[in-house]
Formats: sequence, C-alpha cells, structure tokens
Amino acid sequence: MPRGTTRLDGGVSRRSFLKLSIAMGGATAIAASGPETARAAEDGTSYPEKFTFAVMSDVHLFSPDLWSDCPDYTTAENSDRKMFRESSDILDKALADVVAAKPDMVLVPGDLTKDGERVCHEWVRDRFAAARQQLADAGVDTQFYVINGNHDLNNHHGKDFSGGSSVDAERTDPMTYKSLWAECGYTDTVVYDADGTADGSLSYVAHPCPGLTLIAVDTCKYNVAAEDGTLAQETSGHVPADLLAWVCDQAREARAAGDVVVAFQHHGIVPHFGYEPVIFGEYLVDDYEAVAKAYAEAGISAVFTGHMHANDIAAATYSENTIYDIETGSLVTYPSRMRMGSLEFAQRGEKLACTLTVDSHDLGDVTLDECGLATTAGITAYGKERTLTVDSVQTMLGGMFVQPLLAQYAPLGIKGILASLLPSLGGDSFAGVTEESLNAALWGLVTGILPQDIASGFKVSVKVLIITIDLSIYYNPASQRIEAWRYKDTGDAQEVSLSLDPDLEREIVRAFSSRAIEASDAEPLVAITADSLSAFLEKLYAEVDADALSEDGQQRLLSIVDMLVRTLIESPVDEAPHSLLDLVDFCYQAHLMGDEKTEGWVETAIEGTPALLSTIVASGVNSGLSDATLTDLTTGLSLDLTSLLVKTDNGLSGLAVSAVAGMAENVQDLLDMLTGTLGVDLGTTLAGLLADLSLFGQPVPALAQNALGTLAHDDSVATDHDFSLDATATLPSDPGGDEDVVDKSELQEVIDQAEDLELAGASRAALDRYYAALAAALRLMSDPNATEAQVADARADLASAIEAVEKSKPAQGGNSGNAGQSGNDDSGGNGSLPKTDDPTNAAAAVLATALGGAALAAGVGARMRGDLGE
Repeated sequence: MPRGTTRLDGGVSRRSFLKLSIAMGGATAIAASGPETARAAEDGTSYPEKFTFAVMSDVHLFSPDLWSDCPDYTTAENSDRKMFRESSDILDKALADVVAAKPDMVLVPGDLTKDGERVCHEWVRDRFAAARQQLADAGVDTQFYVINGNHDLNNHHGKDFSGGSSVDAERTDPMTYKSLWAECGYTDTVVYDADGTADGSLSYVAHPCPGLTLIAVDTCKYNVAAEDGTLAQETSGHVPADLLAWVCDQAREARAAGDVVVAFQHHGIVPHFGYEPVIFGEYLVDDYEAVAKAYAEAGISAVFTGHMHANDIAAATYSENTIYDIETGSLVTYPSRMRMGSLEFAQRGEKLACTLTVDSHDLGDVTLDECGLATTAGITAYGKERTLTVDSVQTMLGGMFVQPLLAQYAPLGIKGILASLLPSLGGDSFAGVTEESLNAALWGLVTGILPQDIASGFKVSVKVLIITIDLSIYYNPASQRIEAWRYKDTGDAQEVSLSLDPDLEREIVRAFSSRAIEASDAEPLVAITADSLSAFLEKLYAEVDADALSEDGQQRLLSIVDMLVRTLIESPVDEAPHSLLDLVDFCYQAHLMGDEKTEGWVETAIEGTPALLSTIVASGVNSGLSDATLTDLTTGLSLDLTSLLVKTDNGLSGLAVSAVAGMAENVQDLLDMLTGTLGVDLGTTLAGLLADLSLFGQPVPALAQNALGTLAHDDSVATDHDFSLDATATLPSDPGGDEDVVDKSELQEVIDQAEDLELAGASRAALDRYYAALAAALRLMSDPNATEAQVADARADLASAIEAVEKSKPAQGGNSGNAGQSGNDDSGGNGSLPKTDDPTNAAAAVLATALGGAALAAGVGARMRGDLGE
C-alpha cells in the first residue's frame, strides 16, 4: 500500500481516522499540524478572506563560491541558456520583491540549484531563511514550501570552478535534502516517506490556511544507476503508482473535509504547447494524461509546475473535472518572472467558494555585482539577449549531443557506430542491421536505388583527351553486379572530362580509338560486386578509425559541427534579413513569456518552413564543403578504389580500373569529382534526404514547422499573465465530531475479512468484482458524509464479492495455475493489496484499490493475478 500518512487535525473524526488508517494499511508517520493549520469548522477559526502567495521556480542558484573566470566555466556557461553568474543577484532581487509584497506563502516548484551542489542548496536555504526573518520582523508569518526538481539530487553535473578548473562539487542526496529543507515543507506536514530515498519520497501535504490543502509531489527520477556505482538523476519525471494513489487519497480526504486542494511539483501534467509531448516529452511526467485525469477526479483544482521555464497556463478536462497546470518560468532565463497570486475564500452555507488568481511579476532592474559582474540591467531585456546565441547553440549541440555521442560511440569504431545508428533512421533497408550485416545492408540500399537495366541506366560520357567513352551504369540482377557498359545511345548523358596521368591517357586513347562497340561485347567495362564493396568499405572504416575518430580527429569533427551549425542558423529566412536563429529564438521566447504574440515575418517564415529548410540546408552544406577544416579532414581519408572495382573479361577493363583508381585518392578528391567534374549538387541532394528523414515518426520539415507554430501560438488557456479560476468545496455535515454520522463498524468488519481473504486460484471475473467492491468500501470509510443506505449497500456488495471469490476457486487438489500458494506467504498484511510478479499488474492493483471507482477496477482488474504486497 502507499506509504501515506493521515492528519489528526481535522475534517475526519478521530474514530474515522483510525478506521481509515487501518483500511489503508496503517500510517507510517503522523504529524499533527500546529494551530495555524487547523480547519475552520473545528475551532471557530474563520476562513481567510484573502490568502496571498508568490511562486518562484527554477531558481538554478549557482553559488559565487564555486565560480572563477576560467575556460572550464566559460564552456559550461555557453553550454546552457541559464544565467548562472547572475543567479544569486536575481534571487536576491526576487526575495526583496517577496519581502515587499508580504505574501502568506511562497511556493518553489523545483530546481533550486544549478546542478544539485550542496553549497548551492545551502545558499538558497539561507537566503530564504533571511527573507522569512525580514517578513517576521514586519509582522508577517510567511511559509516557504519547496519541492525538488530534476537538477537537485544525485546530480553528477555539479561542478566547482573556483580553483581555476572544473572539479566535482559535493552532491546532495534525498536524506540530506530533507534535512536542509526541513523548515520549508518537512516540518508540521504529512510526509509521504520521511525515512525513504526512493523516487517520490520527498512528497508531503501541508495546510497553509483553513480551507486549503497543499500537496507537494516529488516527480523526479534520481535513483538511476551510474557507471561509477553511485546514483544519478534524469531530466524526465514520473509519479509512480503508489505515490499517485497516495496523492489522490490525500486529495479526496481533503475534499471530504471541505478543503480546496492545490498541488505543486516540478514536471508538468498538461502539455503547454502542441508539440511538447513530441519533442520535449521529458518536461511532462510519464503517462501525463493518466496522472492529470487521476488528479482531476480526486478533486485537485490546479497544479503549480516549472521545469520548462515558461510562464504558461494549460488546462485539461476529464468528464466534468478540469485541472489547470500553472507553469512558472525560471528566474535565470528570459523573461525571469515570478508569479504573485491569492486565494479568496467565502463560505456560503454548506459550500466553500474559493477564487484563485495568479499574475506575472516582472523583477525589473537587477543589480549584478557577483561573479565578476558590475552592472544594473532590466533583467527581462538582459535575458532576452542571452536566450539563444550562436555560441550557446554551438556549445549546447557539441556538449549535449556530439561529444557524448563521440564518447559513447567512438570506441565502437565507425562500422559499429553506423550499425548502431542506421536502424533509427527507419525503413526496411536498415531494420535489424548489425555490424556483421552492415555491408550487405549498404549494398542492398545502393543496388535498390540504381536502375535495373542497361537502357534505363545512369548515362555518362567520359572524355579523355580526344576520346569520348559513352557508358551506361546500372545494377544487373542477373549477374548481381553494378556494371558500367559501353553504350551507343546515351541521350542526355552527364559529360565528364578526366585529367589523368599522361602515360595512362595515351594508353586509353590508343586502346579506345582502335575499338568500336561490338555486339559481341559480352562483358561490362568494369563492375562492382557485393564482395568488392565490402572490401572497399572495410579499408575506409579503418581509415576513419585511425584518423577521424582519433583524439585529434574528434576535435576536428567538433569544429566541423560548429562550422555547419553556424552556417545553418545564420542563414536568412527573409530579406530583412532575419536568420533561422532569429526565427527559432522568437518562437521560443514567445512561449517562455506567455500570452504569445507574433509578427508578420514570423508567420510567413513558419508557413514556409519546409521549403525554407531545404534551401538553408542546400546552401549551408555547399558553402561548408569549401571550409578549410572540412577539407583538412577529408583529405586525410584515403580511398582505395581498386578494391571497389573488379576487372571483367572485357579487354579494356584493366585500363578502366586504372583510370577510375586515379581519379580519387582521398575523400576530398571524391567530393571534388562529385561537385566539380560530375556537377553533383550535394547540398540539394542532402536537402532531399532531409525531406524524407523522419524524427518522432514525422518528416523533419513538417516536425519543425509544427513545433515552431505551436510554440508561437497558444491553443490552451490564452491568458497566462492574469488568470483566475473558481473552485468550490462541500463542507462536511459533521466536521471534527468524535463519532461518525453513520455507524460503519459492520462495514469495517467485512473489509477486514476481505483483506484477509486468500485470492489464489480465484477466477478473473470474481477478482474484478472483489477489487471494485473493496475500493468502493474503502472510499465510504473515508467519507464522513456517507449515508446509512450507502454503507449497507457497500457492506452487502463486498460480502457478496467475498463469497464469489471463494466459490470461484477450484476444488481442493484442482489443477489451477495459482493453486498451492500460501496466503501467509503472499499476504501483504492488514490492508495490503494482492501480490503479483508483474509490475504492470501491481501498479494496476494499487490504482484500482487506492483510487477506487468501479470502472477503473473493472478495467484493470481483469489483468490481475495472485497477490501483491509492499
């Protein structure tokens, strides 16, 4: 069962609480709230007319104690869009604004630190404490509530640059985190797993004021096994099944007690632009729709999130339940905004009405005087200039993609790299390709592209001095070779002029001038076989491994990537000129700011993105071919064309092999021959390949167009800066009483019987009925407004379900797949769920029982087998 805890302080009577805690498997820890969190209906405290709050997210504090002006830090700064040197000054300004506003509560939805450095956690904590003290001195008891983000725990990227180079900084683990942040969420609250370190264990429930339940959900992954044997973190997030059940149980209990429920967490649960699930799926929790639906149906009105660094609000509706994902941008990236808001309560008979309002708060001018800075700037404009730059894009692509890929794949060699990467391009040609089958797959790709008969072959007219040799090149299925035949009718052939060694030229002229094309010519001039292509490729692989994948070669590859990236992103998209980087930056910044607004040139550029990308790639590649760095690398890669071509019985084939072998001694010669001699437009060719290339199951041009379009246009909640929503709660009819309105003791007795029941061998239909009846009974046990008739019906249904389970079991000694399992061995104890070795079924069982609902139980229970415990 979930490791949940339940409060003693209100809404549910003490007797009902004891019943609920027994039914739910027992509480592992109980934290009684202080007077400020007591429910209004219990002690006469009135609901606050207006309860104010601030939200600051993704603080990403980088302590000045870790900084020095060194090359390693410059590389790190250029590898990220965040303003790390400015972060401490920006935080100071944000806290000064909080002190001036005097809110009742401050929420921080994760990423407190740059990369989980302990000193950075301490720095933020101490500044929060100082701000709280200033507020207390002003007579305001402001509570700060924090939850961790994906950067904050077990992060191997935390570095200390203070010594002039990058060294590992002290990391923060979950237990250290709870200790450091005890005063900002882990005191006088219900903690999900106070002594645990598993994902989700940092979640908790607080009651900041009468009428409000606040659930902090730890959505991060920080127990990933690292290569050094320690634990590491990931960008993506999740809400494991037991945590989801606990969150929803807490929400339902709070709603039953008459509270409005709000949550906050790092990762989103509702997409904030149309293509977020496609290209930025790690910014939403795994299975986000199921989580959002469960939250909404449990009565959570809104979730404050961060992570994506955007000031954006999105909503999702499930049946009649709408949930809002209120995302707040980062302090250290454009536009560096916070949120300010309030909850206004009004009791109207048995209803508690609450209006939640949030707006966007501009920090204005910030004095920057840490980490070698000395200026004052409007932080929004300052950050806008630093969102995406050529240097940052180059460094991010190199640091985030190219270098890790080289580190991962270079030991495999170029053949191993191709075998690993080609299947991801899709298509039948590379499906299931291995290193052993790579050459055969490439052969199949080439022969599949070429014409299949001499008449439709690729026509070339080769001119050597005064001799013109007309050729048709095609794949001959009968001989299973790529062949070049002398051919009279070449039509609009590609004309090629060759300049060879003088002695070879004279020999070719003598041989070809004295020989006409004869019908008896039964052999091609030259040919390529699968074996000869394989031999050629193996020699080329060895060359690449020795040169391009050497330490020096990898640095040259990075330089080539930088050159190509700069060429592409600086390409104009209109006559203004705006560049491709300008377009991407505008769309991205529009989403980060919220209340998206576009300009005419942006709309035009987005509409023309597919054609625009082809033009940019074509021109960028062609201009890059002449770059000295690329020329240096490709000249160093030799080509052994004699291993590619095979001689035939045609008497001229030896000369043909010699001529072709002399045409290209290295890759640069081949590129020159293709672009110069043969007139091949490599840029246009690669642009055509790009049009056919798919990512995330979509053609790249369409994906780019749709991603930019949805970033720049908000198709969810349109008002991101000045937003309000109304929520209501039904006040319990017997709040805080010592006895339930309805006697539920007999229902509890049947629940006890159900939880002690041996399920092994029961039929699928009986188990489905059992789970649904038990879930319904547990819900009524926690519902102080349950009627006598509802309790009686639930008792009868559960008793009948127990009987059905018993009757569905095979007779003693029967041949059941589950027979022979001991209930004592498999039982999870009082309140435990059925066990199973299948994690999917285990999660379904937790959801079915803890979340309740006959439909859910019926839908997932059909897949359950055996017993599931802790």
